[in-house]
Amino acid sequence: MIDHLYFFSANSYVYASRKDDFPATSRPHAVLLFSVDGTPLTLRTPRRQFVGGAIAVAPQTVRTLSMSNAGLVSINLPPSSPFFSAFSSIVPPGAHVLERKAFKPFDGFLAGMHEGARKPAQAEEIFRDLVTMAVEQLPRAQRIDTRVLQVLRYLDEEPEASLVELARAFELSPHRMSHLISDSLGLSFRAYQAWRKQVRVCKLLYSGRSLTDIAHEAGLSDSAHLSHFYRHWYGQSPSYSRDRESVKFFS
Repeated sequence: MIDHLYFFSANSYVYASRKDDFPATSRPHAVLLFSVDGTPLTLRTPRRQFVGGAIAVAPQTVRTLSMSNAGLVSINLPPSSPFFSAFSSIVPPGAHVLERKAFKPFDGFLAGMHEGARKPAQAEEIFRDLVTMAVEQLPRAQRIDTRVLQVLRYLDEEPEASLVELARAFELSPHRMSHLISDSLGLSFRAYQAWRKQVRVCKLLYSGRSLTDIAHEAGLSDSAHLSHFYRHWYGQSPSYSRDRESVKFFS
């Protein structure tokens, strides 16, 4: 029973799994969940349960997930994605059931991802079309402040910048910069920094380097610290994720 992990451009990724149950997780990605055959998934947040064959999840939403032999495809979009703000606009408790029948034209794509029969380079356009269709079913998002796009570009070039340094670069107070980011992205600056660490971890996980080296490179103290965060993000250990008998990855 092998899971499949696909890395797309711009730090988007797809995880396809045959598991029936997932423990509580929370991560700063916008997420689309699909059952391969349309069988309803059950997503539980602390406040509410959502049931459907396709579910959109807002960033930072704490949830568990269960299904019954349905097969899962999880699409994860980063804060830099043009689709991200639509998911950030999902009201608490942070999930929205989509009409699964609308995605029937993509059943072959989802099945192929689930079976490991696709490569990201072959599926990039289909991937964008699928996400676009999902966003059309979401409540209309607020227009993102263009300054935030400049902030994200700045952080791409200066990923270690502190909130104070970032605020100074844009001639804002740290308090105002913090609100600008959280109001536009639905993420705190701290959560955005956690996402940057998450990206570094994922890029290094299959490099053959030790977990301790990866932790230090990503700005975490040690392998135990890395494992703690990784389980919080994904509900499984980093050792499991890079075990080729458990997860096959494509980039």
